[in-house]
Amino acid sequence: MIVCVSAMSVHSEEMRTRVDKHVSVVIIAGLAALSGLVILCAAAEEHASVPERVQAPAPFEKRVFTLPDGKHMNCRQRKGDGPVLVLIPGPWGTFDGFAALIAELPGDLPLVVIELCWQGGNVPPTLDLSIEQLAGDVLWVVEALGLEHFYIGGHSIGGMIAVEIAGREIPGLAGVIAMEGWTHHTVAKTAFANEVTGELTPSQRSEYEAYRVRGRAHLSDAQMAAIAAIWRRWNGHDCLMRSKVPILEVWGDRGKPRPPRETLQIPERPNIELAWVTGASHLMLIQAPKAVAELMCAFIERNASSSPPK
Repeated sequence: MIVCVSAMSVHSEEMRTRVDKHVSVVIIAGLAALSGLVILCAAAEEHASVPERVQAPAPFEKRVFTLPDGKHMNCRQRKGDGPVLVLIPGPWGTFDGFAALIAELPGDLPLVVIELCWQGGNVPPTLDLSIEQLAGDVLWVVEALGLEHFYIGGHSIGGMIAVEIAGREIPGLAGVIAMEGWTHHTVAKTAFANEVTGELTPSQRSEYEAYRVRGRAHLSDAQMAAIAAIWRRWNGHDCLMRSKVPILEVWGDRGKPRPPRETLQIPERPNIELAWVTGASHLMLIQAPKAVAELMCAFIERNASSSPPK
């Protein structure tokens, strides 16, 4: 019995060895075939993806400038060829507030975003601030960057600063884009019945409230009150009347009948265009960044043939 059992054990072992070898051969062959398939698929995928490759937009470089009066101003720059578009945020905005707009602009468009002296975590050294002073601050940074041919664009208080700059004779300034930059604080009431934000979706409302919190978190109540009062002490009508460069005024119609030009206090002049974003409000950068970007690009293209002002 013992011998019989041993013989059966040996026989079983031999059979198991032959089976294992056969399975090993099948597995190896299968893996080789699969490997070849993977290589072929990878090669096909690589070949197919070549025509789809698009050059990524150039990265932004961050710089911090210290002005002669002690103000600190953050700046982000994306270099490129041609005129530079300089953007100035609204009162509680930062570079991030332009993210949706920048995503809709051409990736090769040279851009500079200049944050004001209380934005991006900075604290103003004084509360005696004015639109005129802030325009001077922006132009100081523009000169420090060595920009020779540029457009100035801004939203809300940034748009007012852009209009203030339009009223000055600035070498290299090719044009101005003011996005809901009130000519005077009374326009909010007379033209829009104080309807600022318009209708927002829940996600847009959440985005708006989040960036307001971020933009104000580092400021004291006194600082926020002083900043919020700046625009009420300024009137841009004379700046528009003096202006010589092309100006694009961009406004949201709140989904209602559009107010006449005189209600916006924008004079009828050949260098001043008025454009409307349907259904958008003061928060057009959240509600309709693509529409705003298209208006800006068309404006820049229309004025592209003009040489840099001396």
